[in-house]
Amino acid sequence: MSPARPVHVSPGAAHLPPEVLRLLDAWLPEQRWYPVPTDGVSHEPWLTVTFPGVADVVVALLRLAGAGLPAGPESLVIQVPLVLTPTAEPTADTVDTEAAGLIGTVRTASGMVTVHDGGVHPAAWRAYLTVALPGACDPGDRAEMAGARRISGEQSNTSVMLPALPHETGRGGMLKILRTVALGPHPDVVIPEAVTRAGWDGVPRFLGAVPLPAPDAAPAAVPGAAPGAPAGPLAHLAVLSELVGDATDGFELACAYAARDEDFGERAAELGAVVAHLHAVLRRALGPGPGLEPAGFMGVLRRRAAEAFADVPELAPHRAGVVALFDAVSDRLSAVAERTGGLVPLQPIHGDLHLGQALYSPGGWKVIDFEGEPQRPVSERVAPDLPLRDVAGLVRSLDYAAAVGQATDPYWAAHAQVSFLEGYRQASGEAHEGPVRAVAGATRSGSELDVATAELLLRALIVDKALYEVVYEFRHRPAWMHISLAAVERVLSS
Repeated sequence: MSPARPVHVSPGAAHLPPEVLRLLDAWLPEQRWYPVPTDGVSHEPWLTVTFPGVADVVVALLRLAGAGLPAGPESLVIQVPLVLTPTAEPTADTVDTEAAGLIGTVRTASGMVTVHDGGVHPAAWRAYLTVALPGACDPGDRAEMAGARRISGEQSNTSVMLPALPHETGRGGMLKILRTVALGPHPDVVIPEAVTRAGWDGVPRFLGAVPLPAPDAAPAAVPGAAPGAPAGPLAHLAVLSELVGDATDGFELACAYAARDEDFGERAAELGAVVAHLHAVLRRALGPGPGLEPAGFMGVLRRRAAEAFADVPELAPHRAGVVALFDAVSDRLSAVAERTGGLVPLQPIHGDLHLGQALYSPGGWKVIDFEGEPQRPVSERVAPDLPLRDVAGLVRSLDYAAAVGQATDPYWAAHAQVSFLEGYRQASGEAHEGPVRAVAGATRSGSELDVATAELLLRALIVDKALYEVVYEFRHRPAWMHISLAAVERVLSS
């Protein structure tokens, strides 16, 4: 007998009347997590998910179609959990119904139905929990839902705090409903699960996940999936982790320190040590990656820089400096490869690390959110990379904290950055001296990078990140562009 399936999956719009789909067409573009501009975008039902024994919760997986959007296996897919409740008359829009995620009431062939956003509705939360953590939900008193609430302000996913949820190591959980669903094992499942299994406590403990299997009726014919896809779940719909009690967002914490001109050095050094340990654990738990190919690596940096110069006229004075820096890095990497007869090995990293991806609590720092950019294919998001990329991301984030927190001490950011790098170096077990040489700790995985090359490479990655920030601010927040422009100038002149 085959094992019970955690969820039921049907192709297309099964269980969803056309009237509900039309209601979603008007509602979806208004949501903060909606991943693309709305003009000319249509929603095509891909798969429909239901939960055993749960009659009123239906999850719609909708492919986004429109000009300029990827098609086929690379299509963007959004997850829309719904709570469908038969009703005798339209439900009034009140404060209570808004809190429960009321989308609207529609008349279908089987009668009137009230439609709620499952991302903010306890019935849907319980449905996910029954799969992610079997046995945690008591069908009688529902005590595990006491104090449950959605985290406000999140843009790409929907997270629910569950302070009363029991589990094997204590109480309290965080359920993340992944609003953009990409084919393949999700990095925010794979990495925390591997790190938890390795026994490291620098991430919130992984408790479970909601996998998406192939459709019940036709497991070999998945609409929109690539042929020859590996066995296992098509994707993941949600991930459940242990709740970090009394935690503060890392960026908010740093900004508060900056606003008081209070030394952030100790906290930054502690974070550096945690990041170094994270890299070591990822290397052990998931294994090393292939070698860095210098020409391809530098080609990507140069292409991104050229695009930034083309987009932002204010970058023009820095073009020669960036070209010279990238040329120097290219020469160094080529010399390393020639001298050693090999290439610098890559490894799993966080990939989108900044202060907002870290929580600080009485127990210290914990790193969160390993999903990367939700709209990129999973294969790109989990590709091995240089640990220095994570280091560069946090160096830049500390600079932003100083600016947003309006630190009046001109050395606040620099001291925090040096402290972070020193914490990283010490935890990596290297004995090199000097603030920039702290990055040499990233070479401890058997790479052949010498200290000078590591320093130069970190500078290049910081510039690469800052150029990305300049373009973003130029397009969305011009008043903030000076923060990243100043960083480009500082790094090039150092």
